Amino acid sequence: MRYSAEHKEETRRKILDAAARRFRAEGYEGLGIDGLAKAAGVTNGAFYGHFATKADAFRAVVTSGLAELRDGIDQCRAEGGEDWLGHFAQFYFSDPKIGCAEDACALPSFAPEAARAPAETREAFQTALLEVMRAMAAGLPGETADGRETRAWIALALLTGGVTLSRAVPDPTLVARIVDALTPAVVKLASPEQPSASTL
Repeated sequence: MRYSAEHKEETRRKILDAAARRFRAEGYEGLGIDGLAKAAGVTNGAFYGHFATKADAFRAVVTSGLAELRDGIDQCRAEGGEDWLGHFAQFYFSDPKIGCAEDACALPSFAPEAARAPAETREAFQTALLEVMRAMAAGLPGETADGRETRAWIALALLTGGVTLSRAVPDPTLVARIVDALTPAVVKLASPEQPSASTL
């Protein structure tokens, strides 16, 4: 039976969506092709019709996840005005994003996995990460591109580190303390005044 292009694209999307949730929740080594296919509701043959290996699926998930983050930054900038970074930080540190591994941001979820991945996956991660950084830098103050990119790297590190720490501890009071400490530090990066280590 020959399937339409629409059916093939829908199957690919189902596999990617399921793989994204399972990789976030269980990590790259947490499941194999059988588990990914089952989570997507497709056969192993259907999986291999779109991805030659689990590594290929993971690379596609990483690229797609970071593209979603970049698009989220663009949307927040378009809708949030001067306060966009504060709104973005509040969304990023929201309870569902911290509490549900399957819904967590691709950056803290996949960065540790990418660090152990083959060179091709690391290259893909780096390319997508640079696009995320540039999207954030475009919405930050600073007279030079280098200065804006520096702020963007700091913001991404604070956001990613905050989620990683918050997900690792069971005490909700401590989670709130982490979020309350980091949110204003992220927001400060949108100030026209150049932040320093002493002011963050």
